[in-house]
Amino acid sequence: MLLDQFFRTKRSPALTESLRCGLASVADYERRMCETADSSVVDYCRGGAASERTVTHNRAAFDRLIIRPRCLQRIGGSRSLEVTSFGISYRMPIGIAPVALQCLAHPEGEKAMARAARTFGVPFVLSVLSSVSIEELAEAVPRAPKWFQLYIFKDRELTECLVRRAEKARFRALVVCVDTPAPGLSRTERRNPLTLPAKVTCANFVPNGNGASGSGKAKSCSASVLDYVRSQLDPSLGWDAIRWLMSITSLPVIVKGILNRADALIAADVGVHGLIVSNSGGRQLDYAPAAIEVLPEIVNAVGSRVEVMLDSGVSQGTDAFKALAIGARMVFVGRAAVYGLAVNGQRGVEEVLDILKTELESTMLNAGCGTLADLTPQHVCHEVQLYHPSPVPDQLRRSWRGESFRSDRYRTRDRQSTTETFDEELVQDAGRDSVECVATRAENVPERVTFQQRSVDTPINDGPAGCPDAKHFLTKVTPTAVAPPPYRNVPLQLSVPRGIFRSNTNNLSKCNGNAIATGCPSEGNVKTVRTVINRKDFSSRRVKSHSMHNLTGVESGDRNCSN
Repeated sequence: MLLDQFFRTKRSPALTESLRCGLASVADYERRMCETADSSVVDYCRGGAASERTVTHNRAAFDRLIIRPRCLQRIGGSRSLEVTSFGISYRMPIGIAPVALQCLAHPEGEKAMARAARTFGVPFVLSVLSSVSIEELAEAVPRAPKWFQLYIFKDRELTECLVRRAEKARFRALVVCVDTPAPGLSRTERRNPLTLPAKVTCANFVPNGNGASGSGKAKSCSASVLDYVRSQLDPSLGWDAIRWLMSITSLPVIVKGILNRADALIAADVGVHGLIVSNSGGRQLDYAPAAIEVLPEIVNAVGSRVEVMLDSGVSQGTDAFKALAIGARMVFVGRAAVYGLAVNGQRGVEEVLDILKTELESTMLNAGCGTLADLTPQHVCHEVQLYHPSPVPDQLRRSWRGESFRSDRYRTRDRQSTTETFDEELVQDAGRDSVECVATRAENVPERVTFQQRSVDTPINDGPAGCPDAKHFLTKVTPTAVAPPPYRNVPLQLSVPRGIFRSNTNNLSKCNGNAIATGCPSEGNVKTVRTVINRKDFSSRRVKSHSMHNLTGVESGDRNCSN
C-alpha cells in the first residue's frame, strides 16, 4: 500500500475534475464552449479572416511535422521546463497571447486569465483592446508577469500615453503588432454580427477605465469604440515608427506578426529585442503561411541576434515541442486559453495550461529530452523527409510537375540518331547469316533510346579501292557480361516491332561491290546498328552461334582480302 502511494502519479485536482467531465484536451474544451456559449461569442473566438483557410492551414502545418525521438539519453532526474526570456525566468515556455474583449467569454475576463498565468508562472499579454484597463488589471493581479500589446496609432500622443501607463503599471515588455494596417475581413462576423453588451467595452479608451459606470455613456462607448480604434490604424507606418517607439521607452520592444525573412532582418537591424512569428491566428490575412512553416527560415536568419517566439495554431503540447525544437524561445496560445476561460473561468484556464504542460513534459520525456536545451531541429522533420531522407529541390519541383523521382540513369532521353544511310541490299547481305532482320534508321531522325548497349566502333584507315593494298587494324574487343536493361521499370517506346534489341558490332563497308562483315575500307562507318530478333523465332541455337559466326566472318574476310 505504501509503495502504491509512493509510485502513484500525481495529478492536480483541477485536471482530475476535468477528466471526470470528459475534458482531456484543448479540443474537448472547444467542443464544450460551442455547446454552452452564445453563437456570436463562439464565432468571435473561433473565426478567422475571409474563408478561414489560414486558420485551417495553421493546424495542418503542425500535423505535417513528425517528431523523431532519441533513445537511451540518460535523462535521469534533470527534467525542467524553465526558460529565460529578457532576463526573467518562467516556469514553462508557454505564454498567453493577447486576445481582445475577453469579458465576452467570462465576466472575469482578463483578470481570470492573468491569475491563471500567475499560478503557472508564464507571461500574460494584455491586449490594447482589453475589456479591463491597464490600471485595473495591475491592481487586481499585481504579481502576474504581464506584457502589453499595442498598435502604433495615427495619434502618436495616444500611443505614447498607453506606453506610459504600461510602464507605470510595471508591465515587463511591449508587444507591437505590425501585421494590422487594416482590420481583417471576417465573413463570420458579417453573417452573425457581434453585439457588445453594455458592460463590455475597450476599457483602455474609456476616460474612467471601465465603461460600467454610467449606463448611457457605456452603451455609446461600446457601440463606437471599435470604429474609433479602426480609424486609428495607420497603413502608412514604416520601420521608422518602431525606432520612434524604442526611443520613448526603456521596456523591451517585441515585434509581433513577422512572416517574412526580409522583415525579420530589418527588425533585427532596427534593434528590436524580440520577434513573434505570427499570423494573428488567421484573423488578418486569408491564405497566409502558417507560422510554424516560416519559423525555420526566421530562426536561421536572426535567431542568434534576437529572441524568436511563435504564436498561431498551438493547441497541443506536441505543437509546443515542435516549435521549441525548431528554434522558438517560447510559444503563445490564444484560442486555447479562451476556450478554458469560457468553460470554467480561471479554473478552466489553469486546466488548459496544465494539459499543455503535461503533454509537453510527456513529449519531451518520450523524445529523449530532459530540458529545453536538449531540443534540437533533429527531433522534428517534415513528413516528406521520412519517405525521401535527402530531397533535392529539383527533384521536388519535378514531383510537383507530375514527374518521377527516378534517377536520370533510369530515364529515357530524346536524342538525334547518328546512323548513316546505307543501301538496303547491303544491309540485308551483311546480316543474312547472323540475324533475321536488320533495322536501320535515317540520319537525324528523333528516336527514344532506352538502355541500348552502344556498339564498339573500330576506326578503319581509308585506302585505295583494291583490297590487297589496304591495311586494316582491327582491335579485338573482349566481350563482357552486361546486365539486362530494366525493361520492367522503363518500357520501350520505339517505332519498330517489339523484340529483343542488340547492338551490332560489325562494321559494314563496301569492298568491290560486295558487302562483308568486316575488313575492308568503307565510305562510311555505322556507329550504331540495331538488330531486332523476334521473340517467337528466337532459339537457343542462334544464341550460341551468333558470336561464333561473327568471328568466322571476320576470318573469312581477311582471307578474301589477302587472296
